[in-house]
Amino acid sequence: MAQIKLNATYGMTGTLPAVSGANLTTLNGTQVTSGTLPMARLSGTLPALNGSALTTLNASNVSSGTLNAARYSGGKILQVVSTVGTYVTDTSSTSPSTNIYVTIVCSASSSKVLVIYAPPSVIYFSNTSNFGHHALYREVSGGADTNLTTSGHGSNWGIMRPGSSGNMDSGSNITYLDSPNTTTSLDYKIKVRTDNTALNMIYGHSSGQPCMSSITVMEIGA
Repeated sequence: MAQIKLNATYGMTGTLPAVSGANLTTLNGTQVTSGTLPMARLSGTLPALNGSALTTLNASNVSSGTLNAARYSGGKILQVVSTVGTYVTDTSSTSPSTNIYVTIVCSASSSKVLVIYAPPSVIYFSNTSNFGHHALYREVSGGADTNLTTSGHGSNWGIMRPGSSGNMDSGSNITYLDSPNTTTSLDYKIKVRTDNTALNMIYGHSSGQPCMSSITVMEIGA
């Protein structure tokens, strides 16, 4: 057993015996000046923390859960949707819709939508005297169509003019950055027409075979 001696001049001398901390319930962490506490000795539940002053977070430490898209910094592509359309025949000046459309629902009303449309590689016209047209439209939650193509011939339609053989190698691409300001369902679609009801246009046709077109939309975080 260790012995402790009391010296009137120098006070207490000797070696303290080993002490059990089994009944220790409170320890002021400021008094632990050296050594490492093993993780196995740490227990209990951390209190709720206010992270309002947190300025840096290493994303590699986020091992679970889903970050809300609205919390991302601007300029990020949040989703991409694309579809492929076939061809349309016997079009006229009645401005028919095509089967070339894509649907997207934005995750935030502040998001923008980038629309990229690639027309078919060949468009056939029954004569070479008139024009064909196509335009990009937006439909919000089943409502009325809105023409987003604000330049072109006649009533805001993109122009396609046939060559001498009656075929046109390709129509013009459409790229449009939209600000729909909604989180409801959006349809972006292509409509085609001719400027002469007697003109037959096959939109996407080559030797009787369809030539595909595509439309792609990207949601971009604000």
